[in-house]
Amino acid sequence: MSFLFPTLLTVGLPLIGVPILIHLINLRRQQRIKWAAMQFLLESQRRNRRWILLKQLLLLLTRMAVIAVLVLMLSHLVLRNEWMSLLGRGTTHHLVLLDDSYSMSDRWNETTSLNEGKRAVQAIVDQAAQQSDRQLVTMLRFSEAAKLSAGAQPKVYAEQINEAFRGKLESLLASWEASQTDVGPADALKAVPRLPLEDKEQTLIVYLVSDFRARQFGSATEIGKLLADLKDKEHVAQIHLIRCVREARPNLAVKSLTPVSGVRAAGVEMWMEITVANYGDVPARGVTVQLEQDGDALPALVLDDIAPRGEVTHKFRVQFAGTGAHWLAATLPADAVAVDNHRYYACELPAAKPVLIVDGSADGRGGRQLSLALAPSANTHTGWQPHVEPASFLADVERLNQQAAVCLLDVPHLNDDELKALESYVRNGGGVAFCVGATTDRAFYNDRLYANGAGLFPAPLKLPTQLLDRDGENTPDVEVTQHPLFQIFAGRRNGFLPLLTVDYFYALLDDWRPPADGSTQVIARLRNNAPLVIEKKFGKGRVIAQLTKLSTGDTPLGRWTNWTLNPAFPVLANELASYLAVAHDRDPLLAIGDNLVVSVEEGKYDPQFRFLLPKQEAGRSAGTGAAAPVAEATSPGVPSTRRTSLARPEIAVEATLANKQLTAKLENLAESGIYEVQLQSVKGPVERRVFAVNPPVAEGDLALTATPELTRQLAGVEVQLHDAREMSLDAQQLAGFQMGDALLVALIVLLLVEQLLGYIASYHLQPLAGGRK
Repeated sequence: MSFLFPTLLTVGLPLIGVPILIHLINLRRQQRIKWAAMQFLLESQRRNRRWILLKQLLLLLTRMAVIAVLVLMLSHLVLRNEWMSLLGRGTTHHLVLLDDSYSMSDRWNETTSLNEGKRAVQAIVDQAAQQSDRQLVTMLRFSEAAKLSAGAQPKVYAEQINEAFRGKLESLLASWEASQTDVGPADALKAVPRLPLEDKEQTLIVYLVSDFRARQFGSATEIGKLLADLKDKEHVAQIHLIRCVREARPNLAVKSLTPVSGVRAAGVEMWMEITVANYGDVPARGVTVQLEQDGDALPALVLDDIAPRGEVTHKFRVQFAGTGAHWLAATLPADAVAVDNHRYYACELPAAKPVLIVDGSADGRGGRQLSLALAPSANTHTGWQPHVEPASFLADVERLNQQAAVCLLDVPHLNDDELKALESYVRNGGGVAFCVGATTDRAFYNDRLYANGAGLFPAPLKLPTQLLDRDGENTPDVEVTQHPLFQIFAGRRNGFLPLLTVDYFYALLDDWRPPADGSTQVIARLRNNAPLVIEKKFGKGRVIAQLTKLSTGDTPLGRWTNWTLNPAFPVLANELASYLAVAHDRDPLLAIGDNLVVSVEEGKYDPQFRFLLPKQEAGRSAGTGAAAPVAEATSPGVPSTRRTSLARPEIAVEATLANKQLTAKLENLAESGIYEVQLQSVKGPVERRVFAVNPPVAEGDLALTATPELTRQLAGVEVQLHDAREMSLDAQQLAGFQMGDALLVALIVLLLVEQLLGYIASYHLQPLAGGRK
């Protein structure tokens, strides 16, 4: 015998004594009064005393039984005896939630966490099969639960445990491998109420089979609440937590592989940055990273020692030859978890990136000097393609959006359509630099560009101001911060900074201060502490404002600065273009679970797109040891997947036409790696596009939640903890009959009997002849 809600039983059982208490209270309220006329009635009562007491005792016991049955019904009594199946429903439903996140691929001694979990699932089914009552099982993997819609059924739903099901269970479990997701127990528990468990009278037992990592259970407040809700709202009889791993193993993971600076163009060196985390409790020494670029091996990287629970970042240079699609892969040596040993990067490189320069000065010197710094000569390939245009170029939205960066030099003002297009460009990830000067229209900049802080320009202008000399001081005119733009002035190269001179600059309104949210910051100041260079975040893009002229041209006030004469100016110009362009660069990077969507203009390509999936070794999913689907193709007429001689799966997808665009996609990408899409041009060769898909980070942290800590975190929730290798359940835990229906019938019968006994035990006057009482 057991109860789904033992707390209600504890509170309710003492209520059985309430009728006795009421009876005793009523006795105390009666007073004895001697009355001669009552002697006759008392004599009659003595003759029928036994019968009266019997009726009253039966009435009292019936009322106590009503309360007892009501308490048992609300506590959900479950009887385990086989013969009680005549009264109960006799069905036990086992709901198994199996963790298949990639931390479950943790490998040791020829086994994995997931294999231990699957053994526990097999043990649950085998033990349930030995019971005589009806046993059902539903299996829900974490990765499956995350995308389960309300009312939908998992692949294994309410299967009756019999010899037929047990016969196919082994092959079913063998086909289940660790996914590359980081779906946690909270997502799985949230999916339980969405399951169509319509039979509320069956005994529902939930098993949470997981590795119980500290990342998810270190603070299990949400999980504890979800488990409590299963007890209270879903009428779960028992909750079993099954741990699949006993100890944490060291593990390294590549957390990121990203470009950090420089132009992204064919044939130009670019800096990459790789970050490797050490999730172990001992230092990682002599870690090497193997690099592969477009299928060719590069020299390995040797990283500095990585402290326990720490990480290290390493910069290196790569150069991609030729325009078009390119990719880079970084791989760590094998360890406990294979998935996070890999990281991928992909890009689409042009021959050069256009930089728009708008020079509003009369002599146009600033535009020429900046163009020369970005592209010194035809023989020097920097990856930039600067071009000087009038301000009206900004109104051409299509051409503007193709620019890697925009520089406005001494531009007095902009028309409405030009300003609107420029704001949209920056808001969507573009970068723009302003350099004010003698022709700057201060009223336009303050009213329209600054717009009380809502516009592009970061601060309100006051007046052109002369930077006065300080007698006897040898302080550089410019003081810079540790900003990526000013790396040329850092360290031993700082000798360039004293060579910068500023004679005139635009002062700001006295009451202006950078906003507290950090969206605007001063990144360079003059020696009088006045702001010189300000950065502002605007939508997805960024704005750099220099409060002095760029060029050395003369103005009515005289020369403003010597920026373009400084030996560091070409480097500074390239850093500026790179910094502005990085927000606008959109590399084809995706994550596990994303959709890979390819859209092209109608009429230029064959409608059948070929998707080449990540290269696999011997047709196996990396790190799992079994074939695994990598995506779901959603498109009319999709042929089945086939594999090339290099064991690289290939899917042909028929693109759909909408709004003059051909679109094909792979939904819910399930495997990391490099994906290639081949498009057959109707007038030329096949075009390649590559996409890098990476797994989520941090799932490779294999630190465990100790059992005492887990018990403390789930205090107040009735759960039973098990070790997967010692999984054993008492037969009484696997069979049972909920007595809800039987107790309801008993309650109704008792209430009718109570009413009948109440009527019999009370006094009633008999009607007299003639209808008078």
